[in-house]
Amino acid sequence: MNRKKDIEQLFRQHYTKMYNLARCILSDDGESKDVVSEVFAQILADDVVLVPGSEDGYLMRSVRNRCLNLIAHKSVKERVAKLLLDDADVILSEETDERLDRLMLLIEDLEPPIRQLIFRLRYLQEKSYQEVADEVGVSKVTVFNHLSKAMDWIKEQFK
Repeated sequence: MNRKKDIEQLFRQHYTKMYNLARCILSDDGESKDVVSEVFAQILADDVVLVPGSEDGYLMRSVRNRCLNLIAHKSVKERVAKLLLDDADVILSEETDERLDRLMLLIEDLEPPIRQLIFRLRYLQEKSYQEVADEVGVSKVTVFNHLSKAMDWIKEQFK
């Protein structure tokens, strides 16, 4: 059996489960279908060899990772709006402008200074965790910890 037929068989066998996982994470039909298609396209493009019996785990992890990457790369505006408005409809108004201004001031007050730098690189320059870690010279875990503490502090300031 040739490689394309093997991939087609994997696609037919695992598509529904992969799609359902993506749908649970993303809550978007189109993005979920795209994620599953991208996983298979990447397998073909990179000539990935799947060990028999490990296909399901590999495919599900691939879908999960792609979904998380997609979420991480959503626009800064969307993430800020979600943070400020708790998933309410985004209506650009004076109140929203004031909240965005306040957020920018709060970012300037983040301590220690490395936390502010990490926050700016990640959310204002839209760099990946790895890119931020490399630029600052820390681990991805350190980046995550600083971002988590920064977000908690900012949310507390808005209460």
